[in-house]
Amino acid sequence: MQTVVCVKQQQGESMKTYNHEKVDKTPEEQLGLAKIQIMFEDSFGIFNAKSGVMSDTQIERERQSAVAWFRSKDCEFFCDLAGTEQDHIIKLHDNLMYNYNTGKITLDQVRYAIRKLELKI
Repeated sequence: MQTVVCVKQQQGESMKTYNHEKVDKTPEEQLGLAKIQIMFEDSFGIFNAKSGVMSDTQIERERQSAVAWFRSKDCEFFCDLAGTEQDHIIKLHDNLMYNYNTGKITLDQVRYAIRKLELKI
């Protein structure tokens, strides 16, 4: 979803209004968003198929690798593809990680937030 800003002229004053219309994402934007969501999941240790066959050490290594990914050129590329800024994604990730690590949100709430990530981009 993308917010569309409309500027209206009203008696010499300009007034901004926000129209929350759903704007369809291009296939490239969808691909970028999907990669970002996967890396969010990996950084929280939410693995789909891998977790049953990985040791705790391997899971932690994968998690740390995913956390570091957010500050990489690869992340910058996928953020551009998704139509967002890397700094914005890093801020979203860091806030979500902080809230999870401090016990303010559960892992289920983290999963939900990751699924709804497109609403923040």
